Amino acid sequence: MSYAETLEKELQDLPEGWIALIETDAEKSTDVGVAAIKIMTSGSYTGIVISASRPCRNLLDMYEKKGVARSKVFLLDTVCKGMMANPPEADNVVHVEGSTALTEISLATSEAIKMIEGKKFLFIDSITTMLVHNKPEIFARFIHSTLTKIRISGISGIMISIEEETDKTVRSEIAQLCDKVIRV
Repeated sequence: MSYAETLEKELQDLPEGWIALIETDAEKSTDVGVAAIKIMTSGSYTGIVISASRPCRNLLDMYEKKGVARSKVFLLDTVCKGMMANPPEADNVVHVEGSTALTEISLATSEAIKMIEGKKFLFIDSITTMLVHNKPEIFARFIHSTLTKIRISGISGIMISIEEETDKTVRSEIAQLCDKVIRV
């Protein structure tokens, strides 16, 4: 069974505003993430993607090659602004200072939620990468706040985590806030 088939099966019949944690191996994480985004954007959803692992241009090109419409993805890029003087501009990209700028990420997420019409989902491309740049207890508070915000707003959420590499306490806190934990 492909990643997409596994995810589609696991994500069906979840209640409106569901939240899922997808745990996978490092080697598969990008493909699994793209498969999840493609499933969601193939339907009536528009995604807000918090990207902590790849620059925006790389992600948007990858999504396009995999058949994800750019118009169905709004990217909060935490990579480019800290690495280059003039990050690439695009209508569907907001650059934030970095993975440690949790307040800025939270505010940008709230703005994106207001801007996007219709059904939306929030996708965090790597819990594990964000934990490299943040203290676990601070990151756990950020995730708790973010997931509570989207649940109250009826927005679905997907997070990717690298099995074996995610802080066990943070993983436990995140898992209890999720409707489903999926291992791919």
